[in-house]
Amino acid sequence: MSTVADGFWVARAVVRVMADSTQTREIHRVEEITGRPRYRALLEVLPRTPEGRRILAERPELSSQHVDYDALRALPADTLGGAYVRHLDDNGITADYQAAATRHVDDPDMAYLMRRFRQTHDVWHALLGLGITGHEEVLIHWFSYGQLRLPVSAMIMLFGTLKHLVAERRWAALRHSLSEAYRAGRDADQLLSVYWEDLWREPLAVVRQRYAITPLDRSRFAS
Repeated sequence: MSTVADGFWVARAVVRVMADSTQTREIHRVEEITGRPRYRALLEVLPRTPEGRRILAERPELSSQHVDYDALRALPADTLGGAYVRHLDDNGITADYQAAATRHVDDPDMAYLMRRFRQTHDVWHALLGLGITGHEEVLIHWFSYGQLRLPVSAMIMLFGTLKHLVAERRWAALRHSLSEAYRAGRDADQLLSVYWEDLWREPLAVVRQRYAITPLDRSRFAS
């Protein structure tokens, strides 16, 4: 696809998302078009660890075809799997939407890694203790940028902060939570290479400690 065409799709997607932040499909479009160089670099980094190599070899998927979500519902709420599935159920969302095929990436390894990032996005929500309101989605991208430096996260940090924190007058979040989320992502271990499917039964607190993940204090941005 040409650079001009890519620019058109990105610009149109940004306009649509600014008008309606629930346009996840458009966010995916921006991620695919702008993220190719960064994902190419990540594909060189992941094989450096045994867990990363295993993920790229086995290509696990977080979807109803590959994960027994009823079994996760039977787990205690303070386990990783229990917290993750309750995040999905409480917010009326499904992992299947994040498992959708890419549309602007031809390389199969890069396409898989993008899907893996999308699918584990809601695992990160559970680990950080974040819901799916507009400002909480902005915070998760401040965390994500600290982790991965993806251009789509940088764009959401800019435009999403203006829309959901400045315009909504969430001054406490502006003062504290944005930098807190970024530092949490920066200081945590590399999460894209974690095989979460092996950890469903682990206590949430143990998983957080293992990967140096600091949950966000929701009281700072509750109003």
